[in-house]
Amino acid sequence: QIGSSGDSAQIGSSGDSAKIGSSGDSAKIGSSGDSAQIGSSGDSAQIGSSGDSAKIGSSGDSAKIGSSGDSAQIYSAGEDSVIMCAGKESKAKAKAGSWITLAEWKWSDEKNRNVPICVKTEYVDANNIKADTWYQLKNGEFVEVTE
Repeated sequence: QIGSSGDSAQIGSSGDSAKIGSSGDSAKIGSSGDSAQIGSSGDSAQIGSSGDSAKIGSSGDSAKIGSSGDSAQIYSAGEDSVIMCAGKESKAKAKAGSWITLAEWKWSDEKNRNVPICVKTEYVDANNIKADTWYQLKNGEFVEVTE
């Protein structure tokens, strides 16, 4: 468990099940272990996770959040944020004025592994893509899903 309340914190973790929190502005948080829980309340946070099943939340404005692990859940409550989920079966939600990028994967018998079949970015405009609503990419389209 790692916590920081000052500005410009730089926090890293490589173990599984890390719990990381930061309340200062301009935090840089990274985690490579599975099942990380990361939260940030300061503005301009940069958060990255490469482990599977990460749960990442940010309430500050202008957050940049990315995950390459599978089954990530990423939420931004701040304005003007960018969320990117590259792993399969990941989901994201954000406030209006933010951007969400999701990837869709499919099993390939030929390659004997999952392969990316679509990557798509949408602007959360509160009409086409609703604010505070979980989305996944399915059949090349953003679809609403439950948490």
